[in-house]
Amino acid sequence: MLRKLYIEPTTKCNLNCKMCFRHTWFDEPICDLSLEDFRRALDTMPKTVETIFFGGMGEPLHHKDILEMIRLAAQTGVEVELLTNGTLLTETMIHGILDAGLTRLWISIDDLETDSSINADSSRGDPDHSGHDHSGRVLSNIRTLNKIRQQRISGISLGITFVAMKSNVHQLAKLPFFIAQHLVDEVNVSNISPTDEASQEEMLYTGLVNMYTGPGKGSVLPTVRLPYFDMNVPEAAEGIRSLMRKQNFNLYFNDQPVLRKSGYCKFVREGMTFVRADGKVCPCMALLHNGYTYLSNVRRKITHCSFGNVKEQPLAEIWNSKEYKVFRRKFDDFEFASCIYCGHCELFSENKEDCIGNSHPACGGCLWAEGVLSCP
Repeated sequence: MLRKLYIEPTTKCNLNCKMCFRHTWFDEPICDLSLEDFRRALDTMPKTVETIFFGGMGEPLHHKDILEMIRLAAQTGVEVELLTNGTLLTETMIHGILDAGLTRLWISIDDLETDSSINADSSRGDPDHSGHDHSGRVLSNIRTLNKIRQQRISGISLGITFVAMKSNVHQLAKLPFFIAQHLVDEVNVSNISPTDEASQEEMLYTGLVNMYTGPGKGSVLPTVRLPYFDMNVPEAAEGIRSLMRKQNFNLYFNDQPVLRKSGYCKFVREGMTFVRADGKVCPCMALLHNGYTYLSNVRRKITHCSFGNVKEQPLAEIWNSKEYKVFRRKFDDFEFASCIYCGHCELFSENKEDCIGNSHPACGGCLWAEGVLSCP
C-alpha cells in the first residue's frame, strides 16, 4: 500500500552546487508543479497515505505556492515534511511554514562548522561563486528557526541531512554537539551521489560489495567472529575492508552480527512514490530524472521511469495499475542482476536492460538499493 507520497514542487533551485545531480540531466524540463496538479494528486491519492514529503531535485521553498501546498497537505490529516537547502528560511518563511502546518522540516547541509568562514571544500559553501557563505547563512537560519519555534511553542521537529564525503567526514564527530546545540530530532547521513570523476573521488564507499550475509538459523554459510579493532590503525582498517569485500560468510564483531543486507529498495518495499514537477509518477529517487552517475570510472546513463501522470489519471489509479504492480513485485526478492559487483559489462553503461532479462528499468546498479545513498 502507498504510505509515503513524495511531491517535487519544482525542479528549479536558487543554488548551483557543483556536485548536484542536476548538472548531468538530459531531456528534463525545468518547471514548477502547478497548484491545480498538486490538488489533483491530493484529491486522488490512496487513503493509505500517512506522510506527504516535499522534496525532489529542486528547492521546494523556491515555489511561489509552497505555503499553500503545505496547508492543503496538512488539511488531509497526514504528516507533512519538507526538505530544503535552508538558504530561503527567512523569518517570514519560517512563520509561514509553521502557520501552514508543517510537522517536520529537513535541512540539507554538508558543513557542521559553527564559524561563518567559507568552507572552500564544501560542495555548497560558495556554489554560485558569489562570495557569499551559504553554509554560514544556513546555520544562522537554523538558529532563527529554533528561536521562533521556542517562542511559538511549536511542535514542528527538525531533521538534518548530511552528505558525507572525504572533505567533510571528519565533522561527523561534531554531530552530538550539533544535535544538542540546534535541537535536532533526527539526522540522515548519506554518501555523495557520484556524477563525475571529481565526485567519485569524494565518495567514502568505493569498494562496493554485496553486503548480505543473513546470519541466523538455517544459514549454510560459515561464521567469522572478530574482536574489536582500533580502526585508527591503518593495518586494521585495511584488513577489515578487505574482509568486508567478501560475501561468503556470516560476520560477527564481538559476538554481534553485522547485517549487511543489500538489494533492498525502501522506496518500493516501504510503500513510497514520487510525483514530479511535471506531474509524472515515478517509483523512486533513482528513477526520478534522466541523468548520469559515475562509478568505478564508468559513466552510466540513467533514464527515468514513470507509470503515468496526475494530469491525465488519478494518482490511486496509477498506483494500482497492473504495470506498476508488476514492477513492485520484482523487489520482493530484488530480481535484478548484481550489476555493481560483476565487473561492469557493456550493459552497465545504461539502465535499459540487464543480463538476466530485465528491461528498463534495470535496477541492479542502484546505489540507494545498496544502502550507499540515503534519503529521509
